[in-house]
Amino acid sequence: MLVMVNVDNVAGEAVPYIIEQLMALGAESVHAIPAITKKGRLGFIFLIDTARQNVEAIGDFLVREVGTLGLRLFEEIDHIQFDHESRRVNLVFQDKGLNLALNVKVVRDSQGLVAAVKAEHEELRAAVHALADAGVNISLTALKELVETATFSGESQAYRGLSANLE
Repeated sequence: MLVMVNVDNVAGEAVPYIIEQLMALGAESVHAIPAITKKGRLGFIFLIDTARQNVEAIGDFLVREVGTLGLRLFEEIDHIQFDHESRRVNLVFQDKGLNLALNVKVVRDSQGLVAAVKAEHEELRAAVHALADAGVNISLTALKELVETATFSGESQAYRGLSANLE
């Protein structure tokens, strides 16, 4: 089910908190789209993908947090989910004795072929910090590409002494 809420009295700084709370209440995903509302006010349109049983709790939160006057519910939504699995990629930097493991989503198309590979952002960020603490400087973008390429190709990939390979 898709829930839509228009909000015209919330500061942009509050949006990450609102998204975090909506996710804790059972939302599968939340999008906050900047908008210009009636009377030229700046606002947001929240699109919340959630199960029907979560709508009441989400509504209660939104009325308390942002003072919304109501929700729009889109129940006749077809959600096509592609097959996906979680894989682990090992990052090894032998010169520093460093070994990290990251989760990566492998998404398959309707024919079962690998269509996309997505490294988990929070794990990438933590790995960049762990590598930096060990004296290995690599950008988040470069690490993401290294991990996803190793997963997609199924072959070990290397970058400045750091290697990534599937478990």
